[in-house]
Amino acid sequence: MNRKNTSPHGGNLDQMTEISGVDPSQILDFSANLNPLGFPDWLRPLLNSRISYLSQYPDPNYTKAKISFENHWGISREEIVFGNGASELIYTIPKVGSYDLAIIAEPAYSDYRKSIELANIPIQELSLEKGSDFLLDYEKLNRILEENTDKRILIFLGHPNNPTGKLLDRTKILKISSNHKNALFVIDESFIDFSSDVNSFRKHRTENICIVWSLTKILALPGLRMGALLANKSIISRVSELLPSWTLNSLAAAVLEKFGEDKTFILQTKEKIKEWRSSFIEKLNSLETFNIVQSEANFLLLEIKDRKVDPSSLQYKLLKEFKIGIRDCGNFKGLENHYIRIAVRTHEENSKLIHAFSTIFRKKSIPVKILRPKPALMLQGTASNVGKSILATAFCRIFTQDGYKVAPFKSQNMALNSFVTHEGAEIGRAQALQAQASRIRPDYRMNPILLKPSSEKDSQVILNGKPIEAMDFRDYMKFKLQAFEEVKKSYDSLSNEFDLVVLEGAGGVSEVNLKDKDIVNMRMAEHAKAKVLLVGNIDHGGVFGSFVGAMETMYEWERKLVSGFLINRFRGIQSLLDPGIRYLEDATQKKVFGIIPYLNDLRLPEEDSLEFKSGSLNDLSPLGSRIDIVLIDTPRISNHTDLDSLRIEPDVRVRIATRKEEIGNPDVIILPGSKNVITDLLFLKESGISESILNFHKEGKTEIVGICGGYQMLGESVHDPFRIESNLGSAEGLNLIRIKTVLEKEKLLKQTQGKHIPSGKNVFGYEIHHGATKEPSAAPLFQTDSGEPLGHQGISEKVWGTYLHGVFDDDEFRRWFLDKVRTQKGMSPLVKVQAKYELETNLDRLAKEVRNSVNLNRIYEILGLK
Repeated sequence: MNRKNTSPHGGNLDQMTEISGVDPSQILDFSANLNPLGFPDWLRPLLNSRISYLSQYPDPNYTKAKISFENHWGISREEIVFGNGASELIYTIPKVGSYDLAIIAEPAYSDYRKSIELANIPIQELSLEKGSDFLLDYEKLNRILEENTDKRILIFLGHPNNPTGKLLDRTKILKISSNHKNALFVIDESFIDFSSDVNSFRKHRTENICIVWSLTKILALPGLRMGALLANKSIISRVSELLPSWTLNSLAAAVLEKFGEDKTFILQTKEKIKEWRSSFIEKLNSLETFNIVQSEANFLLLEIKDRKVDPSSLQYKLLKEFKIGIRDCGNFKGLENHYIRIAVRTHEENSKLIHAFSTIFRKKSIPVKILRPKPALMLQGTASNVGKSILATAFCRIFTQDGYKVAPFKSQNMALNSFVTHEGAEIGRAQALQAQASRIRPDYRMNPILLKPSSEKDSQVILNGKPIEAMDFRDYMKFKLQAFEEVKKSYDSLSNEFDLVVLEGAGGVSEVNLKDKDIVNMRMAEHAKAKVLLVGNIDHGGVFGSFVGAMETMYEWERKLVSGFLINRFRGIQSLLDPGIRYLEDATQKKVFGIIPYLNDLRLPEEDSLEFKSGSLNDLSPLGSRIDIVLIDTPRISNHTDLDSLRIEPDVRVRIATRKEEIGNPDVIILPGSKNVITDLLFLKESGISESILNFHKEGKTEIVGICGGYQMLGESVHDPFRIESNLGSAEGLNLIRIKTVLEKEKLLKQTQGKHIPSGKNVFGYEIHHGATKEPSAAPLFQTDSGEPLGHQGISEKVWGTYLHGVFDDDEFRRWFLDKVRTQKGMSPLVKVQAKYELETNLDRLAKEVRNSVNLNRIYEILGLK
């Protein structure tokens, strides 16, 4: 690379793209000294809100922006003029007076010299010497001024200097300036906002000191040119006369108006730069390759110790081999040889440059920690019920089929359908299914936080598989930050153990009211360094608007995590989507990775209640010769998935009844699990459903079954002395099973297998309950291998209950039960198993459908696995 072809400024991505041969987005640019935090979170919504104003001319005086600076920075509006970047102001200042001499402290920003030369002003250089640590020689500056008291002098000084990062001594400059009124001191503070030393001249200006302030650096907006000059009214007036009528466009003016009131962003930047710069210098020193000039800016000047290494060749090699851009300082006066300048960026980015330097300079003995997290794919949604869980399940099986060791993960889950792991931990049902899709055993790390709503306001919080307490929304919000530390521990543990993690988000990513406490969507993706695919349900309508809207509500760091989109549940002709896809990809600059068809009859457990409550699982087709089973839908229903295995039987219809009038004349009534047994029991009584159940019992034609909470409701009473589920205390049951239940503090969580005594059939599943059930006279109906009862016969043989979730999952027992009901109806038993409730075939079918619908090669590419 020839130095004459090197850009005089950093950040020339076109040039770097040409050399590196990659897309600009793949280049890590250390040549431009911008805020590594990126622009503020308020920027995108602000710009969107002002687009309509582009049809109008901006206020040429930029009054609102000036008032904002006056109110929040204490700078008089009459002492401010804005420019199209700091450079426009730098080029204008030499024209405001008839100067006889200009002084530049070199090395310095090249536009100082250019602006002075264009104004035909003689230049005297004041060298910043390496031997004096590139600090300004104040005595020499004063001496030059003393020798030229009869001349009007223009002085350009950087504070901090670019490229050395050195600050001026404000006290000395103020003294010198006060003694030499014939000189105008132009202090360039374009990088002062990155300095931890609060040493600005902004509030210490005198009549012959003016401040140049580049806002594009601190706001990381070089494409939106914004600069400010702070000076006395006379200079401001003369500069304003020389500038065009509109130096800023409407968007830039709006940004400056907002920036004036946001000092927090600068404080956050200062703290981060100080932290990252210190760590960066330490790592650079360990290479023993550079002499580092100590800097107060967001960049570092490095002298290459090995004189055989040419800076331009190093610059070229970094771009070509590592896709990293740095600044060759060959065009800085006094730094013609052996110097480079690099920006201070984030820890991870800085580590990549350290690794590249270490490789190039063959410093193999220097341990360089490169942050390379395990590949992670995250499915987030435009809303709830768009198919995140099922698609995460699909990818778990696809990656497993392709030979990767995969684990699922969802940091926080709100669901009433839970699962108990082999170690007795409670997690969301979806993560258990995803673990099965990954062909591994579920464990609590896959879902470290489970929220189980127990009332309209409270939820039981399950942390690391164990219940801790019920919390309302406000209490949980306070607990979240502490909980997130546990979440990160669980994720890191899984990530270390597996090749790849498939993460699932929760709800909609656009819930801006919850962002500051987010631990399940983008904050989790950031921690995992996951590639995010945003899922939208086209069956809901408006999928393209929901994608664009979701992206527009994201902060910039969130947008960078999104790789693309998945359109889910599509039915129809795909080519009809082409205009929408083109619009979406143009508007967001993100790609659609797949269009997944509407998959009917997947026969996989639904985790949350949205699908259940929507009515899609309610079979209202003609009964014919089938068994009619009714599931009672209570307000606090849980684990309705216990009936999934019944739905696959060809001789069964499963209906859902929420009201007494919907029950009809079923062959079987099932009372499901409940997160709040007493509340649901009162609902049965108040709605008249309990009366209907008792009437069915008297008629003796209907099988009445209770599972877990439903089992307790069929008993004589339920007592909650510790107010675990509610403040109601106790309630009388339906008195159909001779048992009494007391809710205890400790929750029983375990996987269980046993035997159904009358049939001799094996059963298996899991228990999740606070209730300890006493049976004064009820006969055991199920028992474990050790003889412990799992359920009891009611006051008639057609009433029974069990604590065993998944009791119907065994094919042999399920067929025995259904044949018993068939016989009671006067129908012949079928004897042979009619349907196998095994999820493997269904998981493979799901994986095949999704594999054929997405661009899997592209997904492997973004994960770095191809």
